[in-house]
Amino acid sequence: MNSVSKNIKRMMKADNKADIMRTMLNKLDAWKKGKRVIVNEDGIRKEAKEVWGNPNKKFSIGRK
Repeated sequence: MNSVSKNIKRMMKADNKADIMRTMLNKLDAWKKGKRVIVNEDGIRKEAKEVWGNPNKKFSIGRK
């Protein structure tokens, strides 16, 4: 049985929160899955759907 101590888990979580790039990548992955994500835009907390748009909409260049 693989078990990790609570202290190690806390340290890993703190590392993840400190790394801004990893945090944004995690938020981007959650947004792509359709989960509710909160992002800060100009100091205002907003839902990612309002800022980044609908994750399910197909993106195409050129014709509609």
